[in-house]
Amino acid sequence: MECMLFFCHRAGSDESGQLDIGGIFDELRAPSFPARQPRMRLAGLVSWNEGERGRVPFLIELLDPGEKAVFTIQGFSEVEKTPGSAAPPRTQLNLPLEDVTFPEPGRYRVRLEVNGAQTYGPSLYLGKAPASPAA
Repeated sequence: MECMLFFCHRAGSDESGQLDIGGIFDELRAPSFPARQPRMRLAGLVSWNEGERGRVPFLIELLDPGEKAVFTIQGFSEVEKTPGSAAPPRTQLNLPLEDVTFPEPGRYRVRLEVNGAQTYGPSLYLGKAPASPAA
């Protein structure tokens, strides 16, 4: 399995069925912690290996700097052989992440687990926003 995932503001399929991702980011700032992000998306492609076919369950976790899961998504993908294609079967992911709480500043990263195998996706860096000048 190979994956390319992004944190973004919006994602969807275009008229040809291709994944269209907009507003990609890897950093957020908050005035204080814990911080809450009302909505964002995790979008991208998973390319499957030869032995990965049928109903393939997956687990996606967003890990805090101490490797504790702060957000979890469980699901599955129906992976079918792609006849006549040189490319492996792919799954488009377009997952909403709503009301995510970030307990502290630091690096948060995505862990994807499929059939006991783990791979890591993108990192999201949470920082403290600079104090605004007093009015």
